[in-house]
Amino acid sequence: MEFKDRIRELRLERGLSQQALADAIYISRSAIAKWENGLGLPSKESLRLLSEFFSIEEQELLKEHNYEKELVLKNIKINRMKLWIRLSCVAMVVLITSVIVLRYIFKTEEENHLIYNDVPVVSINGEEISFYQIGYEYKIDGYGHLKRYDYALSFPGMNVYPNMNLIARSDLYQINVTNLTGITGDFYYLNEDYSLAEETTGWTLIKLNDLNIENEGTFSIEAYNYHYVVVVLYLEFPDLSVNYYFVIDLG
Repeated sequence: MEFKDRIRELRLERGLSQQALADAIYISRSAIAKWENGLGLPSKESLRLLSEFFSIEEQELLKEHNYEKELVLKNIKINRMKLWIRLSCVAMVVLITSVIVLRYIFKTEEENHLIYNDVPVVSINGEEISFYQIGYEYKIDGYGHLKRYDYALSFPGMNVYPNMNLIARSDLYQINVTNLTGITGDFYYLNEDYSLAEETTGWTLIKLNDLNIENEGTFSIEAYNYHYVVVVLYLEFPDLSVNYYFVIDLG
């Protein structure tokens, strides 16, 4: 008979509870429960106290040559159980991490993008844009997937400038826009007939000047002897890039 069965049999013959037996040999009730469930073996001292309590030889409870063997087997069993618990914890962590990652990917594709029905409104000194070009945007394609669309940008044709709303000349210009992630700008001059005031032999045939935009969204421009100036704002919104064109009347 195995030790776990023998100790339980002796305890029940005496009509003892696990707690009563534990108190009698000065150990915890959980130790008795572990022994009877085959999850552990008593120490040499506990084995001696058990044999004295039940008035039997130690060899009757657990033979000496089997003690070390049983102890090794119990330790192997316990170590395997600990390993299984660790592996279960690792698997749980991996599962939770995978769910979080997949949720993030799903959120990135489905929730993190803003699908614009209208281009955001931008104004300078209260005057709204009258001409713009989209650089890229995210849209739902024909298969229901979110897709980025990039567009080729070009400067407005000469016939476009006269139709743009004019901004009155000022010493300081204020840009007004919301939901912005980045902004840069250029400007170039036009003659009285809206023709290019400064031409180069470069690709665009337009001499661009950097627009110095302050943190508050303000900028200023030297008038010189030109009649108009075209301000180009390159604005980045979440999932959308737009170039805005304004014409300022310097006359």
